[in-house]
Amino acid sequence: MHSKTVLVFLLPLLLRFLIAPFPHSGEGNHHGSKTAYGGDYEAQRHWMEVTLHLNISQWYKYDLSYWGIDYPPLIAYGSYLMGWASDKFVGEESVALLDSRGFEDPIMKIFMRFTVIFWDAMVYFPVVYLLCKRLGQGSHDKTLQLCLFAMISPAMILIDNGHFQYNNVCLGLALGSFHFMTLSDTIGFYDGIGSVLFSLALNWKQMGLYYAPAVFAFLLGKCFHNQQNILGVMKNVGLLGGSVVGTFFALWYPFFHFRQDESEGSVDIYGPMLRRIFPFSRGLFEGKVSNIWCALNVRPLSIRSRIPVHHQPICALALTLAMMLPFCVLLFAMGKKKRAASSVDKLKAILWGSAGTSLSFFLASFQ
Repeated sequence: MHSKTVLVFLLPLLLRFLIAPFPHSGEGNHHGSKTAYGGDYEAQRHWMEVTLHLNISQWYKYDLSYWGIDYPPLIAYGSYLMGWASDKFVGEESVALLDSRGFEDPIMKIFMRFTVIFWDAMVYFPVVYLLCKRLGQGSHDKTLQLCLFAMISPAMILIDNGHFQYNNVCLGLALGSFHFMTLSDTIGFYDGIGSVLFSLALNWKQMGLYYAPAVFAFLLGKCFHNQQNILGVMKNVGLLGGSVVGTFFALWYPFFHFRQDESEGSVDIYGPMLRRIFPFSRGLFEGKVSNIWCALNVRPLSIRSRIPVHHQPICALALTLAMMLPFCVLLFAMGKKKRAASSVDKLKAILWGSAGTSLSFFLASFQ
């Protein structure tokens, strides 16, 4: 392997390792919560504890006041695997049910740091290299430059590796789906793979929904590409829909099939899961993030007190749709047009389009 290539992959890993000795979110119970110890580190460790010891149907119900799981099923499965590894390599005390709460042993911290780097190396890094190689268009130096910028983003490193968020898994899966979706002009096998990967991204973290309108618009346009009748369009939609439904079924059905109480119906199982994953009850301003709504909630505007709580989700939805509509229209046209663009142009379009829709969600939607 070329020495430059080795350096480009070693530098991002080095930066991630350099963060390891520094404090993490909630260390020493800095979070100060009255009901839950610590912060992101403890939340992720606790999810390992819960998924390892409890029946799958209890994962989204168990003691929600103490860092209850609030991400989709795939990350819960990931927590189970990491919990199993922690039990074997760190010790059972690291994930003991109840007794491990607040466990901040240095070895456990090293293990947790390693899990984030492991997921980066297994999912995010390979996909980034694959996309950058296409975007580099034959230039090895340009490929490596793009890779380096993508893998040393300070925000990504600080949030994922500094505070145990595992966002790069979702991003890597989404980018992988973009790769496959832009390889061909018409709907086919590659788009089916792309749909599965994007479904996995959605089931790792719901933030994948930020990219969903862009993906939907682009693939819908491809469904109409060179189709003379509605049957051809429906066949394409069926292929993509089958890939998505099959992936969601494989990930969600075990919660019902392996339920502890046979008297529980699908609503009893999936209702609590959906409420945890989509906590609309928190309200539009709960996250206190730097979005449009919080910016408009300063005096003299103070829109929080002017818009009724039950109208806030509707306002957020309307503004989000309005902001992302131009990106979706352009991506639909890109996928549909008879004289298809090059695969690299399509890849650039879906990258820019997904950036636009994700910013629309971040600035205007519920967080």
